[in-house]
Amino acid sequence: MSISGAINAAISGLKAQAAAIAMIADNVANASTPGYKATESRFQTMVTQSSAQANMHSPGGVINQPYFANQAQGGITQTGSPTSVAIAGAGFLTVSKAIGENSATGEPIFEATDYFTRVGDFTQNAQGYLVNSAGYYLQAWPIDQRTGEIDTSRLTEVRVSDLLEAPVPTSLVDYAANLPSEVLGTNGSLPAELPASSIQVYDALGNERTLSLSWTRIGVGSWTLEVEAPGSTPATLGPATVEFGGSLGLGPVAAGTISALATAGGLTGAPAGVNNDASFSFNLNFGSGNQAIRLDLGAYGNTAGTTQFASDTLTLNDFKQNGAPQGDFKSLAIDESGAVVVTYDNGNVRKLYQLPIATFANPDELDRVDGNAFVATPGSGAAVFKFPGGSGAGDLVSAAIEGSNVDIAAEFAKLIVAQRVYSANARILTAADELLQEIINIRR
Repeated sequence: MSISGAINAAISGLKAQAAAIAMIADNVANASTPGYKATESRFQTMVTQSSAQANMHSPGGVINQPYFANQAQGGITQTGSPTSVAIAGAGFLTVSKAIGENSATGEPIFEATDYFTRVGDFTQNAQGYLVNSAGYYLQAWPIDQRTGEIDTSRLTEVRVSDLLEAPVPTSLVDYAANLPSEVLGTNGSLPAELPASSIQVYDALGNERTLSLSWTRIGVGSWTLEVEAPGSTPATLGPATVEFGGSLGLGPVAAGTISALATAGGLTGAPAGVNNDASFSFNLNFGSGNQAIRLDLGAYGNTAGTTQFASDTLTLNDFKQNGAPQGDFKSLAIDESGAVVVTYDNGNVRKLYQLPIATFANPDELDRVDGNAFVATPGSGAAVFKFPGGSGAGDLVSAAIEGSNVDIAAEFAKLIVAQRVYSANARILTAADELLQEIINIRR
C-alpha cells in the first residue's frame, strides 16, 4: 500500500508541476499582450488518511490550484492614440461582443452577455464603433445632447457616426466694457456718441452676421444703447436707456454700476434687482424665422460686467457669443474623466458618452474568456458601475494602454523550480518501480 501510495503521490506531483509549467508557458507567451493578467500556481496537499493519535499517514499527493489575480496592475504606457485608455487601480471597462450582422441593415448584433476587460487599445472601425484589439466593443453611458445629463440607467456601444455638426445659432452675447464717465461730444457737450463695437454672430443656417452695439452718453449716469444687425428684420433695435449709479431695490448701488435698464425699440430690459442679470432680450430674423438673443451686460449693482468709470474712451473687456457655423468632424478622444469627446473644426466640443468603471466584490473570481476579457460569476458578484476615480474605482489614463503584469525573470525562476520538482517526482516513480520489481523477484 505504501509503494502504490508513493506512486500515486508522485503521479499527482507530475501532474501538478506539468500544470505549473503550462501556466508559466501561458504567462511567458502573453508577456507582451496588453492587459494580460498572469496566472499563479498554488499547491495544496491531498490527504487520504492521517492521524497523529493512530500514528499513521497514507500519502495523498498534491494538486495545483491556479490563482487568478485578475485586477493586478500592469505597467501603463502612453500611446499616440487618443481613443486608448488605461485603468490605474481597481475595476474594468465594460465591453460587448458581436455575434453576427443584421442582414437588412448591416449593423452588428451583440450578445446579451456583458464582458469586462482592462484592454483599452480602442480604435474606431468603419462603422464608427470603438473596438479594441481583441474585437470587443466599448460600452458607456450615453449623454443627452440637449440637457447634458448622463443616462446611468443603461449602457450602450460607443459609436460616433455624426461627422457633421449642425450650426448653432447665436442665442447669447456677453458684453463687458467700461463706458467713459467724462466723455463729451465734439461741441464739448452732450450727447456724446462712442464708436460702435461689432461682433460676428451666426444665424440658424450658420451664416456669419454682424451685430454692432452703439453707446451714446446723454446724462451724468445715463446712456442709450442701440443694436444694429444688417440683413435682419428689424435691422435696428433701440435706443434703450441704461442708468448707472443711484438706487436699486432697498438702497443705493455702487457708483458706476448698472441700476436700471429701459425697454424700448425691441430691446427688453431684465427686471432690476441686486446682483440680478442685467440684460436685454431681443429678436432678429435673418430670413429663417425669429432668433431670440440675450445681450448680457453683467449684473445690477456689480462691477463684473458693464460699468461707467472715469476714462476718455470705451474700454472693451469682454465681447463674445455662443453661436457656431456648421462643423466637420475633426477628432475623437477619451479624456481623463472618461468622457468620449468629439471635436469639430468649428471649435465646438461635444461629450457623447461617459465611461463607467465596473467593480466587483471579488474580481479574482471572474471567469476568463478569449481576448483578455472576463465574465461575472456568482463568486465575483454582480458588476457595480461607478464614475472613474470614485468610491473605490480606479482612475483613467487617456492615450495610454495597460501592459501585461508578467515578470519574465520571476517566471523563469518558477520554471527552474517546476522543472526540478518534476524531475524529482519522476525519480520517485523510478524508485517505486524498482521496489515493485524486487517484490516480484522474491518468488524466484
